[in-house]
Order: sequence, then structure tokens, then C-alpha cells
Amino acid sequence: MSLLKNIDVRHLTHKYFFSETLFLHLRYSFQLVYLKLENGCMKKVRILFTLLAVLSVSLIAQEKATVTLQQAIITALEKNLDIIISNNSLEGQKTRVTSSYGTFLPRLTASAGYSGSSTLGTPSSNFGTSASLDASVTVFDGFQNTSSILQAQNNRTSFENNVVRTRQRIVFQTQQNYLQVLRNKSLLSVSEENLIRSRQQLSRIVESNKVGAVAKADLYRQQVQTANDELTVIRAQNAYDNAKTDLQVFLALDALKDYYFEDSAVLNEVDALGKQKATNDFAETQKLFEEAIAARPDFQSALLKKENAGSDVTIARSTYFPSLSARAGYSTGSTTYQPGGVAGGSRSLSYGVTLSLPLFDGFRRESNVQIAQLNLQNEEENVAYAKRQIQSDIKKAMLNLESVRKQAEVTQQNVISAEEDRKIAEERYNLGAGTLLDLLIANSNYVKAVSDKVNASYDYVLAKQQVKFAIGSEKY
Repeated sequence: MSLLKNIDVRHLTHKYFFSETLFLHLRYSFQLVYLKLENGCMKKVRILFTLLAVLSVSLIAQEKATVTLQQAIITALEKNLDIIISNNSLEGQKTRVTSSYGTFLPRLTASAGYSGSSTLGTPSSNFGTSASLDASVTVFDGFQNTSSILQAQNNRTSFENNVVRTRQRIVFQTQQNYLQVLRNKSLLSVSEENLIRSRQQLSRIVESNKVGAVAKADLYRQQVQTANDELTVIRAQNAYDNAKTDLQVFLALDALKDYYFEDSAVLNEVDALGKQKATNDFAETQKLFEEAIAARPDFQSALLKKENAGSDVTIARSTYFPSLSARAGYSTGSTTYQPGGVAGGSRSLSYGVTLSLPLFDGFRRESNVQIAQLNLQNEEENVAYAKRQIQSDIKKAMLNLESVRKQAEVTQQNVISAEEDRKIAEERYNLGAGTLLDLLIANSNYVKAVSDKVNASYDYVLAKQQVKFAIGSEKY
């Protein structure tokens, strides 16, 4: 009978995945059957295996796709709206870079025309055609064009950095949402296991009460506790379902469809925390800060904005320099006069060089230079602030990692102690030496200890990813 007690429906159909609601009902069904077996109703054995066969077919019919963490990340990077917008913005900026190079190329203008006129009351008229081609080029404009190209290139690089940082943020958010699903699933399992124990305890008390071995007060108290445990399961199931829905929406998956989220690598990492101490494998904070300064794309974008602000100062000052441009043009035309059909034509070639120097523009140049210098100071302050922000991100991430590492160690030991306390309280109650209240308190402490361990384990896994995000690491 002990074998039946430990049946895990999930292991019976490991290659098939089904809704957690169905799994919950299955689990309860098997447990009820076990209780009957435990009470001597051996006829229920056939019912168990019949139920198993029928439900196995049902589970196969409800097969659905499994989405691992890696697959979720790939999907998010392909379908997330922020990623799409960032990539489109980058393509637009690349076009602007190409356009900026056009300032060094000559501007060509071609024109052609046809015209005619006649004098009212007379037979005379004339018709004419014309064509021209003009070319002009700016030879020198006080380094405006050069600075504009540099700004366009910096803007493109900044957009590329934004895409990279957006990708990093999406990866981290995907990890958060995915781990929340696994966390809530684990907490649901804790609640389910507790409800099974509660129902077992209620069944034993009911039988004991029938023979007068247990007081009515214990029966009522256990009934209330079992009902509360059922409510806990319902709430845990709802939290799990909502977490899955949030993840599906984030991944741009159909929220009305059901997906199975499970990643063996993550689960193995979480399980390993129960067998060994959590460790901090990252370097010291100062070294991580130096790494982040070199790797964080948002900080590199801040440096580029400062450089562009310096280019704005150069552009503003360029108006004090003379500008030099050259042009050349060729035109041709012909005219036909009526009556008589007399024709005439002309061709011309023109060229020249223009040097211009603005002498006074109402102090606009001085104002533009001052504004550009103030903007440069602002961007320098933004760079300094970005450094401080990175320092804060690194320090907070490392402090959080150390905190959850310690919590994981404490919760591991607490689970061991709480389990032993629950066993003792159960033995004392069964022997009549302890009260049901003592047992309920001990069991409640145990459930809380296990839940705390689950939360600490997932917090630790997420905290490590938070450090990587703070550094600007591309690894996930």
C-alpha cells in the first residue's frame, strides 16, 4: 500500500502534458482511492487501475507543447513589441547616416520646358523649348557637414546600443516571468501536498470519532483546517494560472491557449539548493562595476550623447567661419517664329565660386553657441549620473544576491527542523499525548518553512540573473 501512497500522476505520463487543474483533480482522486485501500477496501484496486487507464488516454489526447526558458527567451526576442520598435528605429537611423554623407556630394538640378505665345488679331506666334543642367557643391562650411556626419554615426551607434539594452531587459523580464510561473507551480504543489495530508488527517479523525476515540471538537477543528487548506490550493492555482497568462502575453502567445512551461536546467538548479549551500560566484563589486562601465550599452549611449553635444558646439561655432561653394550650369534653348517658320537657338555655360561671411545676425550665433555649451554641460552631468546609477545597480544586485543566499541557507535548515517538529507533534497526537492544536501549529510551521524555501530558491536564481543584467552581460 505504501507504493500507492506515493503515486505521482505526473510520472505516469511524463511525455504528455496536461492542465494543472486536471492534474489536481487526478491527484485528489488517487488519494481518495488510497484512503479507501488503507481502510481495507481492496475492491477499490480495480477501480484505481481502471481510472488510471481511462485518464491516461485522456491525458494523451490533451498533449500540449512544452516551452523551456531558452525557448521563451528566443520567442520574446522575436515577438516582443519593444524589440520590434527598437529594430525599426535602428533601420531609420541607418538611413539618416546615408543621407548625411550626401552633404559632401554635388547637387544636380535638371530642367526642361516648352512655351508658346501668339498675338491676338494677328497670325504671328512663336514656340520655344529650353533645357538646363546645374551643379553646385559646398566646398567648406565651417565643419558643419563633418560634424553632422559624426552625429549621425553616433546616433546610429546609440540606437544599436539601445537595441542591445532592450534585448537584455527583455531577457531579464522573460526570466522574471518564467521563474514566477515555476515558483507559483512549486507553491501550488506545496499547497496540494498539505491538503492531501489535511484530508488524510480528517479521514483518520472521522474514523476515530466514530468509536469515540477523538472528541467532536477535534473533528470540527480539522474540518475547518481542511476547508482552509482547500481555499489555499484554490488561491495558489489561481496565482499559477495568472502567472502563466502574464508570461504568454509577454511572449505574444495566445492567452486563450494552454502551454506547459518547464525547464529541467532551472528545476535542477533550484533542487540543488536543497542539497548544497548557495554560493556567490561573482567577482568583487568594484571589478563588476568596471566591467559594467565597459559593457553597459546604455552607458555607451550616454557617452555618445555627450560627444554629439560637443559636435553641436562645433556646428554652432562654424557660423563664424566663411562658407565656400562652387556651381556650374549649362542651358540650351530654341524658338520658332510663325508665320515663315523662322527658327533661332542659343546655348550657354555658366560657372562660379561664392565666398560668404555673415557679419551680423542679431546675436543669434552667440546665443546658439551658448545654448550648445550648456547642453554639453548637461550631457557631461548625465554621464556622471549614469556612472553613479551603474554603481547603484551593481551594489543593489550584489546585496540582494547575498541576502537571498543567506535566506536560502536559513530556509534549508528551517525545513529540516520544522519537519522533525511536525513528525513529533503527529506522533504525540496519535499516542494521545499531544493536542490537535499542537499538530496544526507544527504542520502550519512546516508548510510555511517549505514555502519560504521555495521562494528563497527562486529568489536566488533570479538574483544571479539580476547581477548579469546590472553588468550588461550578453549571457543568459
